Amino acid sequence: MKQYLIKQFYRNKAYLFGLLFLFLVGLMSIYTGKKFLEKNEDIIIKSEHFQKESIEKNVKYNKDDLGLILYYIKFNFINNTPKLAALSIGMRDLNPSIHGVTIRNLEEQRYDSDFYNPANVATGNLDFSFVLVLIFPLIIIAFCYNILSEEEENGTWKLLSVQSGNLGNIIDYKLFIRFVSVSTIYFTLLLIATYWITIPFTVNYFLFFISGWLYIAFWFVLCRWIILFRKTSAQNALILLIVWIGINFIVPMSCNMLIQKIYPTQESLEAVMAQREGFHSKWDEPKQPTMNKFYKIYPQFKKYTIEENDSFTWTWYYAMQQMGDFEAANSSNNYIDKMNQRNKVTEYLGYFFPPIHTQLIETQFAETNLQNNLAYGKALQDFHEEKRLYFYPYIFSGQNADAIDWDKQIIKSFQDNQKINLVKVFLPYLLIIFLLLILSQNKYKKLC
Repeated sequence: MKQYLIKQFYRNKAYLFGLLFLFLVGLMSIYTGKKFLEKNEDIIIKSEHFQKESIEKNVKYNKDDLGLILYYIKFNFINNTPKLAALSIGMRDLNPSIHGVTIRNLEEQRYDSDFYNPANVATGNLDFSFVLVLIFPLIIIAFCYNILSEEEENGTWKLLSVQSGNLGNIIDYKLFIRFVSVSTIYFTLLLIATYWITIPFTVNYFLFFISGWLYIAFWFVLCRWIILFRKTSAQNALILLIVWIGINFIVPMSCNMLIQKIYPTQESLEAVMAQREGFHSKWDEPKQPTMNKFYKIYPQFKKYTIEENDSFTWTWYYAMQQMGDFEAANSSNNYIDKMNQRNKVTEYLGYFFPPIHTQLIETQFAETNLQNNLAYGKALQDFHEEKRLYFYPYIFSGQNADAIDWDKQIIKSFQDNQKINLVKVFLPYLLIIFLLLILSQNKYKKLC
């Protein structure tokens, strides 16, 4: 009987076409991820060359005015992109993996990013996570929706009941054949991606691998429960498609609208506006109050004084720039807090909806999630302050470009070290799969 069921599955051209389609779409997603990494690496290489070239040109033409040199020079800070990011691009498609900043105000610079075609942004990237979360379940539904109903509709169920002592085993073996077939495609695609993109065998890689496989198992267990209600093929297909649409689109979109309503994030715009207002208003104000505020925050620079009647000094100009950032600090911090709150709510939703959970944890493994972006933003702020405090004494004391060892001004990078809670990663999968097995077991007993 088992050999017959295996032959029955692989002789069906529709099933073979489904597996081939899944494999080809998977290859396309891997190629998309590979091109993303290549583009990212190319930008980093060019940025390193551009920074060096920019320093050389500005030093050559403005050697005696260090304040003017540093007005233009951008120092690049990299958000390290692991190879695994090729499989789950996440937020890296809109948030750059490298950011160049001058020592002027930061709040306005940190929101600069590449321009994108809005149509492309709306559709998103066809990365491997997209294929896993959305395409794999459709193939699984197509393979499983009529496993039982087809036999009843064709009149062969009674014949099987005579030939087999346990009808439930037949259903489970049919599901097992399909599970092995889909899992084989999944394993093969990951193996191809590993060697094509040269993804290292890290802990995150194996967690990514296991979480995706558990997500596939969830859909098979869900199909098992639905088909054991013994509805018609059309009803089974409709129910499963409604579930697929609901947990992949309706629930996430509805929750996203609700989260945006509860945690509105206009603070990012407020931060930029506050910074600009704080900076530009200083041109029309007395210089000394600005300097007093600056000295209060950075008492080490009190010795660099200015006169109120001075027409322009770089000391006052950079102090004024920094005051703009300080006046925008509350809005910026509120924005970060609300984004963290949004992320926590989404995590809680993921515990009940595997597609959301899978997307969240796989972007975490690939270091392309929101938490990575926020941590990189904090590191960029520290990097900016480090540069400012290094150059301020040279600028304020009126030194020229020869005082700086420009060879030491190289590109620096940020390495994310997110802590992964294995219980939070795997427990939602295991609980939902176990619950569905219990629910389907009652139907299973009635079938037997």
